[in-house]
Amino acid sequence: MKTIKLIKSKLVIATLFATLLFATACQKEYNIKSIEGCTIAVTEVSSRDSIPTYIIELIKRGEKSVDSIKSPVIGHALTTMTVEAPESSLMNFAADALREQAQRHTRQRIDVAVTNKGGLRSEITEGAITFGDIYNVFPFENRLVLITLNGEQMLRLFAEIAKEGGEPISGARMEIIGYPDNPRCGRVRIGGKEITADNKEDLKREYRIATSDYLAQGNDGLTTLAEGYNKKEYAITIRELMIDYIARNHKKTKGVTAHKDGRVKLIEPTDK
Repeated sequence: MKTIKLIKSKLVIATLFATLLFATACQKEYNIKSIEGCTIAVTEVSSRDSIPTYIIELIKRGEKSVDSIKSPVIGHALTTMTVEAPESSLMNFAADALREQAQRHTRQRIDVAVTNKGGLRSEITEGAITFGDIYNVFPFENRLVLITLNGEQMLRLFAEIAKEGGEPISGARMEIIGYPDNPRCGRVRIGGKEITADNKEDLKREYRIATSDYLAQGNDGLTTLAEGYNKKEYAITIRELMIDYIARNHKKTKGVTAHKDGRVKLIEPTDK
């Protein structure tokens, strides 16, 4: 974890350093009241025609600094992992790693982990995994959140997951009926036990969920997550949990991998 914090610190320092150099180049006297960040596309045309040479040199120096930070290898992928609805290797990897890391970080039992396929912005290719690779897959600063949902809420959550065409889940198995035209939820199992709407004990049972602060607000169609109670948000990001997971497994097994295991099963509708 110390390595992760050091990488983040270096990236922030490099950004601030570039901002301050730019400010000093523009005027002799200044007072910084605030700093805001944004993404600016620097194309070949704009670099040649409209950006001063000293700014281009500054950008090149920044690129070298960032590349040196992102290039170290943290582990290895034994297979290429990709995103593909309703279930895929990278989706399962992300959810399983989140669940395991959440339990390890919080020392609590986690029944189910839920994340979103839209938050996985790249694949992990077979071979070396660098810090830069993980930043590409997990580019957002989403933080770990734990919430509690009862059985009735869990069934609604899985109905929402089915409607979205599947999302990365761990600790549970589900059926999606009528995918992709009219997806709806079929049978749901959590921890190997089926939960049903006609069993009052199932509906009252409580489950501890690991997710991101983004999804805990009810985003990406998973509105039931916003109903979570006993909510606790942690300072650690999902990306940091993934980096630590990969590094630890590299030491133990010399690599990470995942595959589809049928946790999200497609069922043909019977009412065609």
